[in-house]
Amino acid sequence: RSYGARLLGKLKGQQELTVDDAVLRLLAVRQKQLLQALDSRGHAAINRIKLDTPPDQTWREGKLPAALSKARAHPQWSSLNPGARLSQAERLEQIEALVLEI
Repeated sequence: RSYGARLLGKLKGQQELTVDDAVLRLLAVRQKQLLQALDSRGHAAINRIKLDTPPDQTWREGKLPAALSKARAHPQWSSLNPGARLSQAERLEQIEALVLEI
């Protein structure tokens, strides 16, 4: 990690936030469920989407996928950052790796 960039951010009044692995796991599981629900949903559906507890324990336990670990080391990849370079080759490679793992 670039400690110089962190220090410069502090001097500019910026604050870096991080989340625990359990939070990342939860977000990943919920995102996966949402994508599956939307994929099977009709275009005129008006009912609420119900997300149940997933039976798959893979994402709820153990190590994070390598792609997520790599992304954690690159906060500049976030689309929430102004001026983020979303088409960066390394970022796209990690997204593709994560999609294949799901």
